[in-house]
This record gives sequence, C-alpha cells and structure tokens, in this order.
Amino acid sequence: MTTAELVDCSLEPLTSVLTPEVAQRLVDSQPAPEVTARMEELGRKANEGTISAEEEQEYKTLIDYGDMIALLKLKAKRFLRNGM
Repeated sequence: MTTAELVDCSLEPLTSVLTPEVAQRLVDSQPAPEVTARMEELGRKANEGTISAEEEQEYKTLIDYGDMIALLKLKAKRFLRNGM
C-alpha cells in the first residue's frame, strides 16, 4: 500500500462526520497567503539548489500537508457529488 493510499484510508472515517456545509467549506478552503508564499520560496530554493537541509524538511512537510488537504477536498467533493 502506498503512502497516499494509507493516508486516504486513514482519512476515510472523517467522511462520516461531513455535512453538506462542512464539505463545501473544505472544498472552498484555500491555504493562508503566508503558507503559499513560503511554499513558493522553498520551491524556488529547491529548484536553484540553495535549499538548506532544515528548509528541505520543512518543504517536504508542507508538501505532505498539501497532499493530505487535497485528499480531504477530494473526499468532500465526492460527498457533495453523491448527495450524501
């Protein structure tokens, strides 16, 4: 099982507590501007080869966080589409 599949399975119980309002709020949510700016900065540094080991770990953590949020949003979209 891949990491993404494990995360997907672990997030599955959350769908049982979704309401249409909560699901829509998840779908509509956007990262805070400072998080987006930091991701862009770290991505630039990674591409330029100037990222420190500490920054690289932070970048990986932010990517993992983004993946988890994307999975939550996908589950919320399915919930809304299926009229649950």
